[in-house]
Amino acid sequence: MPHARQSAFVVSLLLALLAMPLQAALAEDISPEMKKLAAAADKEGALSLMFGEGALGGSEGAKLFEQRINATYGTRIRIVFTPGPSMPAMGSQIAMLANARQAAPTDIYVGWSRHLAGLARYRLFLSADWDKLVPGRIAPGIAEQDGRILKVVTSVPGVFYNTRLSPYVPTKMADFLKAEWKGKIASTPYAANFDVLAANDVWGPEKAIDYARKLSGQIAGLMRCDEGARIISGEFLALVPNCSGRLAEIGAIAGAPIANMVPRDFTVANYSYVAVPRNAPHPNAGTLFAAFALTAEGQDIIWRTWGSDLDLFPESRARRHVVELETTHGITLKRTDATWQASNEAGNKAWAEIQKILSKMN
Repeated sequence: MPHARQSAFVVSLLLALLAMPLQAALAEDISPEMKKLAAAADKEGALSLMFGEGALGGSEGAKLFEQRINATYGTRIRIVFTPGPSMPAMGSQIAMLANARQAAPTDIYVGWSRHLAGLARYRLFLSADWDKLVPGRIAPGIAEQDGRILKVVTSVPGVFYNTRLSPYVPTKMADFLKAEWKGKIASTPYAANFDVLAANDVWGPEKAIDYARKLSGQIAGLMRCDEGARIISGEFLALVPNCSGRLAEIGAIAGAPIANMVPRDFTVANYSYVAVPRNAPHPNAGTLFAAFALTAEGQDIIWRTWGSDLDLFPESRARRHVVELETTHGITLKRTDATWQASNEAGNKAWAEIQKILSKMN
């Protein structure tokens, strides 16, 4: 055997031998319930994902999840990702198909707090004993609606702004009503986070609607939360407010003139969720995916591809960010999760009005 080939063989053998104890340790850490679930998912052989390309890393995230799930549980599940419609549209589609007793187009639904609160009455999602699947990982509040939905990502809304072209560093939502920003900023066509801003225990409907009216006279256009490139280019100097400060939404390039500002007058933590539709084509594979998303490795994939993770886990990067914000502002972030959203009637009613206001810019 030539020397180079022999050396490569030896290195490969050593790496394999070194990996064996780790694989054995991982196998020991997998709960009996998770092993049963993995075997059932392996028989299904496939997992269908349909949601926005930005959520959970889209196609890139799907490949990473497929590799790591199969390596961890010894399965041969093929994950097929198809870019899908908006979160509300996908929720409506799943509900319509469930009512018609037809299969959903996805084994995993990804949605925000407000979406999951609105869908709760339809009981669209499967429940599982997540604590037995991933023992020690389910802190209070991670699973909601009797275990049918799972928090996977913490989102702290704020404002994206161009650090090079902005007239000054903003610190409050009120800053964007000043003359320096007029005709230079954007908001979103779906009035992102105004449902939270208008809640009775945040700003209240009247103050939020009044702010939206004044903001509509300031904005030069509307843009989606994932179009950070338009801030970087200087087309708009700020997005007021954004969906969250996730790196993936910023579209951050090293050194690009864009930053996320958490306003002193709007400090909340929102959440993205995963849930397995009860009409999922591969319910066991879907449940396995959801459970894996709660593991440290699953959370690492989500961080690398979506720019955040769940701050309720001790190793979370988002946890450090939340602690820093709370220390800096001297506050405790309000947790506006799906359970909270279920009682936010005033905020959601005002949000519908604010959408109309922002779509008719002055």
